[in-house]
Amino acid sequence: MRIAGLCGLGLVALTTSSFAADMPTLRGSQAFAPAEPVYFRWQGVYFGGHAGYSTGSADLSQGTKDLVAYIMRNTMEEEQMNVSSWTTLPTHNGVSGAGWGGFIGYNAQWDDAVLGVELNYTRVNMQANASDSMSRYMMLTDGYYHAVSVSTNAGINLTDLGTARLRGGWAASWFMPYAFIGVAVGRADVTRSATVSERVSDANWNLLYTVAPQTASDNRTAAYAFGYTAGLGIDVAMTSNVFLRAEYEYVNFSDFQSLKLNVNTVRAGLGAKF
Repeated sequence: MRIAGLCGLGLVALTTSSFAADMPTLRGSQAFAPAEPVYFRWQGVYFGGHAGYSTGSADLSQGTKDLVAYIMRNTMEEEQMNVSSWTTLPTHNGVSGAGWGGFIGYNAQWDDAVLGVELNYTRVNMQANASDSMSRYMMLTDGYYHAVSVSTNAGINLTDLGTARLRGGWAASWFMPYAFIGVAVGRADVTRSATVSERVSDANWNLLYTVAPQTASDNRTAAYAFGYTAGLGIDVAMTSNVFLRAEYEYVNFSDFQSLKLNVNTVRAGLGAKF
């Protein structure tokens, strides 16, 4: 009897297991297994084109100092009146112009961290011009009043802008915000001129003689200057190989023939990645 009971229990267990295997799985009955995170691959070579608009300012104040110093070399007026140090030209704000160009670079990616290098070129047209004059008089060690007048003119037209950048980005799936720093080189047409004249009077202001105006000038096409760049942007992938770009860039040039220039640019671009 006991053996028969055990055989019956075994049969019931087998029947129950078979029935349970045929039952549909209840929702939520399986343990949660998180999927592997998916990263859009920004790694690889890329290139593209862009268009934008630039604004900035040009500091022309020291642009003719060397020209005046050359005219006044070896004179008591320069020694005692420091004529070449006079600031005759202002800072020219509101410099602006549209531009277009292209870029090429390479990204390396570790999970969602992206590090890359990029070369960027923009053709621009940004012009700044100013002219002014200044006169000062002083009794010098010869006992006479020397009245010196300086007239100056300077202009700059930035035509080409290139940068080499180091980029750091964060791959948020199809979006990659990034920041960059780097070096910049610019090409510009520069015009500068200075004219100095003088009147000499005795202690009673009686005119003794005048010195004919003397002029020095320096006009250069395709003058180069170096500087630095920094900025922020975002790349947005449209497909696995095509992306859109929007960015802001700041560039500072320290010396275009003694003229200083800084440029702020906003751009939109289209690129392809391989």
